Amino acid sequence: MSEKNILGFSYKVTEVTLNAIDENLQITQRFATKAVIDIINEKLKLQNFKVDENTLRVKYVNDQLFLEGFATEIKEHKSVGFLSGR
Repeated sequence: MSEKNILGFSYKVTEVTLNAIDENLQITQRFATKAVIDIINEKLKLQNFKVDENTLRVKYVNDQLFLEGFATEIKEHKSVGFLSGR
């Protein structure tokens, strides 16, 4: 088994907050999870990492949405080629 390099992250989704509907229910406006993940991936790409979507957790702090999880190092695929002479 190969060893993976990972890092943890917490991303504050500034445009998504909870708003009260009544005393028992708070909701957010609609948002696309994939769009948020794309933003995080763009920021992590500078360090050669990408979001591991299987580790994502949603967290609210003071009605503010945070996505937390782990990112894995982007590994370049090694290709094996065959050269043949003519």
